[in-house]
Amino acid sequence: MTAHLTEAQQILVQRAHEFAEEFLEPIAAELDRGQVFPKALIGQLAAQDFLGLVVPEPSGVAGAGFVSHVEVVQALSRSCPAIASIINNHALCVYAIAHWGSAAQKERYLPALIKGEKLGTVAIQEAGPSLGNGPDALLATRQGGGFNLNGRKAFVRNAGAADVYLTFATIQPDAESNGVTGFIVDAGTDGLNVGPRLETMGLRACPVADLSFKNVLVTEGSVMGTQNCGSVVATQVLSVSAVAEAAQTVGIAGAAVSHAADYARHRVQFRHPIARLQAIQTLLAEIVADSHMAWLGVQHAARLIDDDAPFEPEAAMVKMFVGRLGSKMLVDAIQIEGGMGICEVVPKHIGGTLPLARMFRDIAGTTLLDAPDDFPDRLIAARIA
Repeated sequence: MTAHLTEAQQILVQRAHEFAEEFLEPIAAELDRGQVFPKALIGQLAAQDFLGLVVPEPSGVAGAGFVSHVEVVQALSRSCPAIASIINNHALCVYAIAHWGSAAQKERYLPALIKGEKLGTVAIQEAGPSLGNGPDALLATRQGGGFNLNGRKAFVRNAGAADVYLTFATIQPDAESNGVTGFIVDAGTDGLNVGPRLETMGLRACPVADLSFKNVLVTEGSVMGTQNCGSVVATQVLSVSAVAEAAQTVGIAGAAVSHAADYARHRVQFRHPIARLQAIQTLLAEIVADSHMAWLGVQHAARLIDDDAPFEPEAAMVKMFVGRLGSKMLVDAIQIEGGMGICEVVPKHIGGTLPLARMFRDIAGTTLLDAPDDFPDRLIAARIA
């Protein structure tokens, strides 16, 4: 699963596994039950060099790059996918600034984001059918030497915890293009408000909420890239997100199959462990095969990203694959454990906790939150049609 990694990358991945087992595994269930944002962990994650991997050059981290990022995400997701989700959404903001930000924006934001002094996220989705459409669309109008933002963004992860929001607004009026433009908005800016935290099915330690913008004034210097290029930036950010979230899915599936296989080895029926039954072996084999094929796709897309090669069709294929099979992998794992599989707390006479129900909710949160659009189908079809 870690073939073709450099020595520096292998050390980084090993550190991620050890960090997850020592610091995340013991608190994952508690974070989920309490919907607690683990603020104290952000500094620890930064100290392990996990927050700046998507910008290899300025980060100074040995083994940095998107391949390293997905390897770390996969490792952390085995213990606490919500933490991986926090890192992924932070990384999207970092990636966008590193690739499209101005020199001043990079100087102002990247060092603090890489060191964990600031947490970032992206705000792309709106309640309408597409950016700029619907009564709550985020619109930008020229005002003085900058822009005035009004509207809402939906399902923003890291909302309320983030210090930096990369958001996309439609400039009105704009007769020559759709006018979608990216803006970097600091938390605490007048008129920017975080709505009530949403009660999510999974990834409950990663806060999700809507953002409202009411006469939020930003300068020309807050524009990401150039005016009206926001659709291109947002599309590529979503493609990068698809690869990172697929790595998260593979990590969850890997932990689930390990737990289910261990259960099958110890659960005795008819005087033999159920792991000997062909039906159980088939379920385990399908989970392993599906997650392995997904991981190969993640690694390939991640290498294309590191090579600055076109990667959007590959990202779309990975997104489609895990979207169809992600939850199925957890259903199969739960089926192996039967009644125990759907429990989250072990009966008192046994003690402890059971993770598969939580993992099922987490994998659903990973594959569904960004899935309402049809961008995988369109990108894949455009490649062959």
